[in-house]
Amino acid sequence: MTGDRLTILIVDDEPFNLDLLEQELIDDYELVKAEDGEGALQQAEACDPDLILLDVRMPGMSGLEVVQHLRESERYVTTPVIMLTAQSGLDAQVEGLDAGADDYITKPFEPEDLHARIRSALRIGQLQKELAQERNDLRQALEELRAAEVQLVHSEKMAGLGKLVAGVAHELNNPIGFIYANMDHFRRYVGELQAVFDAGSLPAESAERAGRAFEVLGRLVESCSNGAGRIKKIVQGLRTFSRLDEAERKVVDIHEGIDSTLGLLEYHLKGRIEVHRDYGELPRVECYAGQLNQVFMNLLINAADAIEGEGDIWITTAVDVGVVRVSVRDSGAGIDPEHLKQVFDPFFTTKDVGKGTGLGLSISYGIVEKHGGKIEVESEVGEGATFTVVVPVRMEEGEGGVGS
Repeated sequence: MTGDRLTILIVDDEPFNLDLLEQELIDDYELVKAEDGEGALQQAEACDPDLILLDVRMPGMSGLEVVQHLRESERYVTTPVIMLTAQSGLDAQVEGLDAGADDYITKPFEPEDLHARIRSALRIGQLQKELAQERNDLRQALEELRAAEVQLVHSEKMAGLGKLVAGVAHELNNPIGFIYANMDHFRRYVGELQAVFDAGSLPAESAERAGRAFEVLGRLVESCSNGAGRIKKIVQGLRTFSRLDEAERKVVDIHEGIDSTLGLLEYHLKGRIEVHRDYGELPRVECYAGQLNQVFMNLLINAADAIEGEGDIWITTAVDVGVVRVSVRDSGAGIDPEHLKQVFDPFFTTKDVGKGTGLGLSISYGIVEKHGGKIEVESEVGEGATFTVVVPVRMEEGEGGVGS
């Protein structure tokens, strides 16, 4: 289309007919000509016409075949096509309409009839284009609404989970702290009790039994002390991960969030995957810490799930101009090139049924985006994948986390 003039592609194997149509239409439309079916398809690709006048009978590719080719492409579904034929029989017209044509004009044509049919076809074609555009807009709006619903549901779930985790951690913190603190006293009093027995005079058999009992008791004390220490560490990790006291933006240590997440995933990684930390010197970052920890959780779980059997995960952090970069690389199978553009789409997953919902990366993408950052992905099949989170050190005014 040039300026305000609509473009018509006229196709006929007879030069005389092309000239006749050109003389009739040149004052009102931009014209593009083709003398055979192959040329018609090439010109349609080049000029994207608003309407096509197409001769039915042509050597090589016929007009009916041209219409069928055009209708197979989404680009030309709404492009009006008027067939031109010297045959006036009803069968020929039905054949053309079945192939995908919109109208028929019999040669020789009447100028008034030609112009009227062209105007009608252009009007209908424009309405079809507008309808198709509205349909695409509605489809996009529906997809955005679904994505927003997913984000909202996830935000509510994470808020509830954060409260639950923080509540459990709070309730466990005092008794675990009590047990952990008293283990030193327990160890000391056992030692004093053993010293009393050692100082006393006991028969050989009783002394031997007491010695075995104190040896076992010592191992039990150490085992309980180690267990209490592990529970205390898990509780601290839960509190750090949930960040219920940081529902608003705060300045935090990114490494602390990563380490707390790794602590919670120890059962998922231990004995199978070795984690390599390459931490740079990072400034403290302004963010919604609980939400950012969820991003790290999703990336680390995906990295672990991508590895069959034993493998490695590398976590690298670095600071750039005004931003912090956190990369998670795995030694898994990698991602197929055709899937790379879809990994952040809601509900897209390459995992087996029942092993993934396809929401983790989509939610992570939304969280990072609302922090004013981005997630980048690089992968080669057989070489693993690298996901890099880039977030600003300081969030801009107006930026807010999911659900804020």
